[in-house]
Amino acid sequence: MSAKRPKLYFAFFILAVLGTVVPAAFLLGSAYYSEHRQAAQDARNIAGVLEARLEATLRRIESNLGELVADLPRQALHPGAFPRYGKLMQRQLALRASHFPEIVGLRILDAQANVLYASDVVRPKVNLQDRSYFQALRQNPGTHLYFSEVMEGRISGRTQVVVAMPIRLDDGAFAGVAVAALDIRYFQQLFDAIDLGPRGVITFRRSDDGRLVLRRPERPGTVNQTLSNNPMHLRVEAGEREGVISYRAALDQMERVYAFKRIGDFPFYVAVGIAAKDFLAPWYLTLGITSGVELIFLAGLGMLLWRLDRAERRRAAASQALASSERRFQQLLDSAGEGICGLDRQGRLTFANPAARRLLGYGEELPRGDFLQQVYADDAGAALRTCLEEDRSVHSDDALFARADGSRFPVQYDLYPLAQEAGVAQGAVLLFADIAERKRHADQIEYLAHHDALTGLPNRLLAEDRFNQALAAASRRGEQVALLFLDLDGFKTINDSLGHEVGDKVLRAVADRLRSHLRESDTVSRFGGDEFLVIMPGLQQVEVIYPVIGKLLACLEQPLALEHYQLSTSVSIGVAVFPHDGRDFTTLMQKADTAMYHAKDAGRNTYRLFDEAMNLHAQETLRLRNNFQRGLDGDEFVLHLQPQVDLASGQVVGAEALVRWQDGSRLIAPAHFIPVAESSGFIVPLGQWVLRESCRLAARWQRELGREVTIAVNISAIQFKRGDLERTVAEALAESGLPPHLLELELTESTLLNQTESVLSTLRTLRDQGVRLSIDDFGTGYSSLAYLKRLAVNKLKIDQSFVRNLDGDAEDAAIVRAIIEMAHRLNLRTVAEGVETVEVLQSLRRFACDEAQGYYFARPLPVDEFERFLASWPGLLPGRMAY
Repeated sequence: MSAKRPKLYFAFFILAVLGTVVPAAFLLGSAYYSEHRQAAQDARNIAGVLEARLEATLRRIESNLGELVADLPRQALHPGAFPRYGKLMQRQLALRASHFPEIVGLRILDAQANVLYASDVVRPKVNLQDRSYFQALRQNPGTHLYFSEVMEGRISGRTQVVVAMPIRLDDGAFAGVAVAALDIRYFQQLFDAIDLGPRGVITFRRSDDGRLVLRRPERPGTVNQTLSNNPMHLRVEAGEREGVISYRAALDQMERVYAFKRIGDFPFYVAVGIAAKDFLAPWYLTLGITSGVELIFLAGLGMLLWRLDRAERRRAAASQALASSERRFQQLLDSAGEGICGLDRQGRLTFANPAARRLLGYGEELPRGDFLQQVYADDAGAALRTCLEEDRSVHSDDALFARADGSRFPVQYDLYPLAQEAGVAQGAVLLFADIAERKRHADQIEYLAHHDALTGLPNRLLAEDRFNQALAAASRRGEQVALLFLDLDGFKTINDSLGHEVGDKVLRAVADRLRSHLRESDTVSRFGGDEFLVIMPGLQQVEVIYPVIGKLLACLEQPLALEHYQLSTSVSIGVAVFPHDGRDFTTLMQKADTAMYHAKDAGRNTYRLFDEAMNLHAQETLRLRNNFQRGLDGDEFVLHLQPQVDLASGQVVGAEALVRWQDGSRLIAPAHFIPVAESSGFIVPLGQWVLRESCRLAARWQRELGREVTIAVNISAIQFKRGDLERTVAEALAESGLPPHLLELELTESTLLNQTESVLSTLRTLRDQGVRLSIDDFGTGYSSLAYLKRLAVNKLKIDQSFVRNLDGDAEDAAIVRAIIEMAHRLNLRTVAEGVETVEVLQSLRRFACDEAQGYYFARPLPVDEFERFLASWPGLLPGRMAY
């Protein structure tokens, strides 16, 4: 009996090692690889989110630069073009830049690298010939888009990366560069919002040479440095677009799990590194405790068996040591943070450590019966018992366990057969861990990928997904879905004057108001900047959205009380409806956007539903705008002249110059192209041409026909603000030799209502030079006698809306008579527009009107026909001419 004891002790020692080391090794190994897998997945998810944000930003900037280059008038790049284009270009660049919080500003460089225009500086005086992007685009005609190294902007003083696109003439010649300066601080804030632990790293590098654009946390002196023999960059250079890799960084000798991803088709990639010391810290703690307890246990047990082998007489002491070792083993189980349970082959619980009791909500008394069926309360419980009976291991990364109170929580678990006897497992050990916090972190990453960080509203990605779901449901049920595109009115003024912090608060307040006035089934999304989208599904009739739009307009025009400010804003809304206006998200978005701009044009704080006429109008406007410079350069604009007759003498004393556009065989009326000219800035060069041509014709009539005919030219309000009107008039008079008193400038009342000192100064100068001034369409606006006296105008033109029905409408007759009497008391002449009948003409003569023009005398005539009319006019009134 005693001879067998040493072998028995040795066998017992081996069983003890297997019974403690193997479960501990399984537990630790599973936890180690699980932590690695989770860190890699977290890094991959965050890299994906950052890549989507960065790719969207770069794609929008590339598209915007392309539109800017396509729309840029090439004449704006000529030397000396700034007086003509400066303010127009600065306003257009500022408008484009306002939609991109990621950029410092937009710039236009000419072929000598002079910065002609900038979104944030009225007249920059900077030369950037030494910049790499300018040199590259000038020397390489095939380059479409260029990204610079990180640099300090000479205009803004900010750290930036420049996105540059060449500007070329029709023959392909290099004409300059369009530039968008990416603000590095914007991407720093984006990276700083990501929590990767105390040793985590995010890097943004070029994929062609590995130069560093941005690293968080920052390392001084590393920006623009290239990489060599870096394992991750070698994989990027080999063509991999994304991947996961673990290695020790050369910069700080820190072991990390890195996930990298190329930024679309752009020469950049983003890398996210999570330090092993961070994500393995809990595992190392568990490893230390487990190893310590295990070593203590095995050392104690070994010593016990050695002493039993040496002397049977110390058997009592050995028994005590064994009991002590068993307590240490219990301490191992008790100290583990994961749940550890022992099971027999029938699935009954044989032991559970404190962590298992705590996680499952059990006290000291363990549950009886089939434990697996209780804790895994569905069909999977029976499946696990089958695996137990068949001695098979089971692993799950995501399962639900039931607590004693019936509540459920997510777990990761492993089930291992244990305690082999004659090749048959006598039971198993169940290892499990609560992964609720890990899932919460994953859910947070998922949330950030689909929601706007500022307002918490769904972003475009989530909005498009919800729209597609609503579209599918509407198609099945025969319903309609409305898309409302909202743009805040005047938000840029708030942002620029009070700062981005106040602007952000306004956007959050607007988001809250939108949410509170819509149904739960509706989706409110922020698209960036001050643009919002509302998706309204399940509509039987479109009319039901009108009250909702009314509530939205009303609630958003209410003042916002933000700290020290009481701010007012409003919103313009464009509406497109599925299926009438389109059957996909992109089409409906474009049409809702078009309708929104029509709401802006209608005075803002209103809404417009899309109709096909808007689309046709937008296409026609774009066509006219694209062809305008061609029309100016190709002498496609012509003058038509309508005579003005003195009602006392019957003589032709003047002519109103009216511009027409001879676009091929089509003669375009000014009502179609003048608004396009004013919105695009072409009204200034067009107005200059009309002035020069009108003065030239009037001077020729005086010189060749011996007739002094006053030429009347309409002046746009924009010409006062942007066109250097004094110089243009002086040059036109000097070139033609026309006496100033034969030039009459027709001004609208709206121009005079917005008087500024510069406008008043210009008008005084023109008046002092002898140029005559008249008020066009008098009586249709908010007329003020103050400006008539202040400006000393010479003539009032009575609007044709009062004149046309003069003989049949007593109210119109009273208005016309009052205007004429008032004008005469102020020593002003009057001219009536729209005279079409002899009866109207006779009434005007009775009222003592000074001059008249209209179809009764002649329609607006081409120059040669007007000159024949001038030569043949008999000067007799009344009497219809046969002309």
